[in-house]
Order: sequence, then structure tokens, then C-alpha cells
Amino acid sequence: MRFRKISSICAVAFLILCSCKQSYVDELSTQYATFSVDGKGFIRQVADNRTGVNYLAEEGASPLLSLYDGKEYIMPTNLKVEGDNWILTFANQSEAVVSKEVKDGYIRLSLVSLSNRDGIDAIAWGPYATKISQYIGETVGVVRDTTFAVGVQALGINTTEGRPHLGDDATGGCYIDPLPGQEVPDDLKDKIGQQTYDINVNEEGDMPAYVRMIRGNAAVARPYGSDIQFFARDWRKEKVIDYIGRRQTVTALDQDFIGSSIALFAAPSSEAVDVIGKIEVGEGLPHPMMNGEWIKKRKLQNPAYMLYEGRSLDNALNYADSCNFNLVHIGDIFKSWGHFDLHTSRFPEGAEQIKAFTDKAKARGIEIGVHTLTMFTSTHDPYVSPVPSDSLAISGSSVLTKEISATDKDIEIESPEFFTYLGETHSAKIGTEIVSYREVTTEKPYKLLDCTRGQFGTKPTAHQAGDKIDKLLNNCYSGLFPDIHLSDVFAKRLAEVCNETGVGLMDFDGYYGGSPTGHGLYGASRFLKQWFDDLDQKGIISCGSSPFHYWWHIYSFMNWGEPWYDNLRQSQVNYRLENQRYFERNLMPGMLGWFKLEQTYRPEDIEWIQARSAAFDAGYLLRVDESIEQSGFKSHLFEAIREWQKVRNNHLLTAAQREKMKNPKNEFHLEKAGDNAWNLYEVTLKGDNVHKYRSVQTGEPLLSKFTFDNPYEKQPVQFYAMIKVGDEAGAQITNLQILVEGCAPIQVQEILKAGDKLYCDGNSVYVCDEYWKPRKSFAVSETTAWGKGKNNVTVQCDFSSSKAPSVEVEFKSLGNKESITGR
Repeated sequence: MRFRKISSICAVAFLILCSCKQSYVDELSTQYATFSVDGKGFIRQVADNRTGVNYLAEEGASPLLSLYDGKEYIMPTNLKVEGDNWILTFANQSEAVVSKEVKDGYIRLSLVSLSNRDGIDAIAWGPYATKISQYIGETVGVVRDTTFAVGVQALGINTTEGRPHLGDDATGGCYIDPLPGQEVPDDLKDKIGQQTYDINVNEEGDMPAYVRMIRGNAAVARPYGSDIQFFARDWRKEKVIDYIGRRQTVTALDQDFIGSSIALFAAPSSEAVDVIGKIEVGEGLPHPMMNGEWIKKRKLQNPAYMLYEGRSLDNALNYADSCNFNLVHIGDIFKSWGHFDLHTSRFPEGAEQIKAFTDKAKARGIEIGVHTLTMFTSTHDPYVSPVPSDSLAISGSSVLTKEISATDKDIEIESPEFFTYLGETHSAKIGTEIVSYREVTTEKPYKLLDCTRGQFGTKPTAHQAGDKIDKLLNNCYSGLFPDIHLSDVFAKRLAEVCNETGVGLMDFDGYYGGSPTGHGLYGASRFLKQWFDDLDQKGIISCGSSPFHYWWHIYSFMNWGEPWYDNLRQSQVNYRLENQRYFERNLMPGMLGWFKLEQTYRPEDIEWIQARSAAFDAGYLLRVDESIEQSGFKSHLFEAIREWQKVRNNHLLTAAQREKMKNPKNEFHLEKAGDNAWNLYEVTLKGDNVHKYRSVQTGEPLLSKFTFDNPYEKQPVQFYAMIKVGDEAGAQITNLQILVEGCAPIQVQEILKAGDKLYCDGNSVYVCDEYWKPRKSFAVSETTAWGKGKNNVTVQCDFSSSKAPSVEVEFKSLGNKESITGR
């Protein structure tokens, strides 16, 4: 009976399969999957060859190709197979010839021709609708779950991610979408799932934990799973667009959508990256190799590394050795952005001197990295001053309606269309002069008011009626931009810098997901392609701040998150964690962003960074300079970095240990126990225990009582204490006593003033300066210990006056030891 039931189910399934198959006009199979196409030009099945599971979502249409006329999408209505081509007919009677080729693990599709194309602004590949929703790679163009992956890779820079009606940048956004356990404010609960527009981590210092950040649109979430989407535009006509709050003229280019090509693939999730590697090699996409390894598969793609901005480059190498770092970022090496001259105060001899330093570093096993703000142009660069280039990027142009002298402050123009955009510097160019203006009038005659003539060292000049005036574009650092042709020159020059200096990392900051010229991802990809093509050695690390699909093939990692906005545990912490989710779904190595090594750090501070690095298997950048020499904990900090990174790089932590470390509120201590052995402890810290002067009754002792709940076994007392500034200069405290109930008191017979610090390691109390350098120590009784559970603590001292400093104490304990042994 059971056999009969199974047989009938199989028979029904077979009949359904046969009836569906009859509606297919073509099937293309790789070793992993079969793609079935119907007679109307739609994909109807993406089936795993092993299981037969169809990952295509029936709820969403999946046209092989559609046309976009600037307002609507025109769908295919018929598909014919002619040898290695598909002939697609569309609702407007356009006819496309699409070549098809099954290759190793993927299918290559290319638009060969399109007839009746008048009015067609762009062609769209897909969107291809899938049932997959677990990992939606908005940058890499791959969606996957734990079993299977479906993806698209663009095979040239003229094919970019997204949909043409959304514009040409890697559009994404921030959404109110809490993870399990995250709370949303009551006034936002009705907005869950909606986009929010008031997130600026560089102004706020972080983002709410309940916000999800999407960084592109190569793949997007849908109710049925996901869509994968790419397109190519016809750039051959100049046009004017609305772009980031301004009217923008987009220059015509010799670039059409004919020849647009994609690789379509489906494979087991574990092999998705390998398939992309085959696509890169097979289709001539960038495929950077380092020491014989593809960058996407090398052992340590995401190192911890250092930013050095100090006085001595020799110190940079010494600090790197102390941390066991193999990569040192030395920041900006350019006299200006634009010409990228290398003759600076740090390197007066230019490229030759930099090359000598990079060679010296390589001899010690260290690569040197540098930074630039991509396409940003300094206002003191020769492209701007004293004679501005005609290839500076503009939003648009008008003409003068009246002649002006070299000193006129108001300038009449024919149209204000492009001049209502002011930018940071309010700059316009007339011939070889740059002028700034306060505002433009809104009624005729249109005037630029209160002009500053000869801005940026250009020469004030008389100009005639009818002379052209260009509105210049600003970057956010109050500089300018190149147009798309000058950006090619910038890219070639930066490749030349890499070739002649031997730097091992180029940090491209300031991309913002597209090109400022209005050419979007095509322009941004063109810049990077030019740079990469001109490199002598392709195995250079590149990183940056804004991702997009083409760059995925070139960069080694992306590294965001800055330390400038708050203390260590608060500065962009949610933002850094959200980035880890982005990296995971986009097949990218984890990076935590930038941190700084402060001379005020305690070992717990640097171990907080290291635990997060180990938790997410994520690298980071650590800013270091000579100020660290003031730290009393310098050797402890460097040792913690070395040992934690050994454990991370060799993948010695268990999944359970890493999961605990993902919570930024959890603290840990790693103790070296041998050449290849460590002890890992959980750490409990309880701060905000403040003892300060207050009025008391006659005979009442001036003391403060606190409790410390030690969750671990009995152990010697540890704590930190900081003497906080009072309201009277020179005031002080004496006879500080910390008494744990039932134990011998800890007494500090030392005059303490604001800025002094103390710590107890269980054996001694050390009286330190503001950077934890000890100047005196006092032994602690062996009987002074934290008991397991609640401990009552009393703090008291003598204050020199009612305005004397206060004492802030942080209690510490550790336990739950786990042994770690290297393999």
C-alpha cells in the first residue's frame, strides 16, 4: 500500500514535469543546474541538478531581457532558438539577438543586436526572481541559502547592477527592521519595514540597532524571496538629470548597451565563490592574485593592520613588528589630489624616497599602504589653481547676459537652472577665472550676487556677454571633481604612483556608490578599471568606503567604522556590527573598521577590540603613533594584539566562544599559557562607583558603599580607580581606603590629585599618572579577595576641601577559564 502511494505521487510529479517541459523552448545545463526558458522569453526554471529543486519563484516574472524607454519596461513576447542565439521579439516589435553559451559552471549571455530601438534608453537583464531569501547579496549579485546559490555577474563595466528607472548609482537605504530581541521605540513600531532617511553615522556617531542597512541593488528582497537585476544604458546622448538635490548635465559618451553581457549561474552555496573565480578567468574580468593565490581565497584576506601618522617611519615598522602586523597604512602621501605629486614634507624626494621605504618595509615582511579620496580634487592642485582645467566636473552651464569687468560683484546670467545648487564653495568658472557667489536670484534678470572674484588663486578677468559660465561641482571636503575624461587621467596617475613607489595597498575613499559626473556605476567602474589595467603588479590590496559590483572583483576588503565619535565601546558599534551582516551576505571577508590606540587604554580596551575581531573573524585598522610611548600598559597592549590575532588567524576558537564574543557587552581576557597555548577568561567589569565629598552629620564617617556581584569563584581583588577633577585647582585627596567586607583593607598612603589613576592586579596597587605609568606601588594582602556572589565594598578618603576631586572605581573579576591549544 505504501509503495503504491509513493508510485502514484511520482507518476503525478512526472506528468507535471512533462507538461511543464513541453512549454520550454530551450534548456541550458551546467554541471550544477538547469535553466529552462519558455517561448515568450522568460526563464521558467532554475533547477538544482542534484535534487531537482526549482529555485525560481513563480510569483515573480523573470524575463531574460526587457527594454526600458525612460518610463516603462517593454517585455518580450516571443523567443526563437537559432543555433547559439536566442531571437527575442518585444511588445513594441523590437527584436534582440542574444548569444548564449554554456561554459564551466555558468551561462554566458550577450546582447548582439537590437532592431527598432528608437527611444530605448536601456536594456535590463531580468529581474530574475528566486525563492531564496536567507542571504541576499546586494553587491555581489548572488542570493543563497545554506544549500544553494543563484547569481549573476556583469561581464563588463557597461553592465551595472540595479534597474534603470532607479538611476545609475548603487542605490540602497536604511530600513527599520529589528532583529530578534531588538526593541523599536513605540513611535516607530508602525513604521517597521519602512525606509528611514535620518541616518548619518558620521554625524550621530552610530546608528540604531534596529536599523538594517542595504548597500546596493544587484539583488533585492521580495515577498517571494529575491530578485537579481542588472542593466546597461545607452550613454551616447547628453542629458540632464536630477541628481542628489541638483540638476546635473551628464556628458555623452561613446558607450552603448549593445554588447552588454552577463554570466548567469546556479550552484551549491559552498562553490559560489569558485564559480565567480571561473567567470573572472574565463571572461577577462579582474582576477587579482597575491603570491600565487586569488585574493578571494587566500588564507588571510582580512588582516588586522596599522595606520601610522606619527613622526618616524622607522617607528612605524617597529610598532608593526610589536603588533605582528604585516601591513602598515601611512595615510595620504600626496601634495594635492589631482596631479598627485609625491614631493611632500615627509617625502621631499618624491617617488624614489617612497620606493626606498617600501623596499625597506618589504625586507621586514611588511607592505605599505596609502590613502586617497577618489576623484576628489584639491583647490590648490594645478587642475584648479592658478589656471583651472576645462575638464573640471560641472553640474551645467549658462552664458553671461552682460559684460563684466574684473571687479564686478554681481554677474548676470541667462538661466539659473544649474546655479541654485551652491555646493560647499559656491564656485563657477568663466574662462580661466573661478568666482564664488552668495546666491542666485530667482527672477529675471538672473544674477549671481556678492561674487568673490579670482577664487582659489585664479586671475580676475573681464568677460564678454555671451561667454560661457560653468557651475562647478563640489566634494564634501570643499574641493572639486574631474569630469569623466579627466577622471581617466586621475586613475592612470594613481596606477603610476603604485608602480613607481611599490606600495602594497591603495585605499580608495570617497566613492559614495557612483561617479559624481552623473555616470553612476559606469563612471566609478571605469575609473577602477583604468587604474587596475595600468598596474604593473595586479596583486595589490585595494580597499575603500563604498561598495559596488565591479569593484567586488578587484578589492581585497572593505573597511568602515570610525573611532572619532565616542569612546571605544560606543563609536559606531552598531554600524560596525551591521557591516558584518553585509559582508556575510555578499561573500566578503569581515572587517571591523578603524580604531585608535590611545595612551589612556587599559588592557581591557584593546582586548574588547580583539574579542570582536575574533568573534566575526574580522580584521581592522588600528591607528598608532608615538603617543603610545606614554602608556604604562604599552607592552600589555601590544602583547594582547599579537596573541589574540594568533588565535583568530589560526581559527582556534569554538563556535560557542565566538558567538559569546559577538555581543559587544561581553568582555574577555586571553592569557598566554605557553608557546602554542592560551587560557580564555570571561571578564566582569562594574564601573560608575563614585566616591565624592558630601556633607555628613557630626561624627558620621564620610564614606561610600557599593556592591560588586562576582559571578565567578573566589579570587584576588582587582579594580581600577580614577581621580576625577574637582572644582578647586590644586585640591587633593589623601588616605584612600578601599575595604571589601571581611577582608583586610587596601590603603593607599599617597597624595592623589585630579588625573591620577590606580589599578590593582590582585597582588599590588599601583599609583599611576594619567596614562597608567606607575610611580608607586603598595602590596595587597593575600586575604583580600572577591567572594563568589555579592561583595560589599566601602571607599573612603580625606578630602582637602569640599571642592576636592572625586574617586571613580571600577571593579573587575574574571573566570570560566577555557584552555585553547594551537593545532
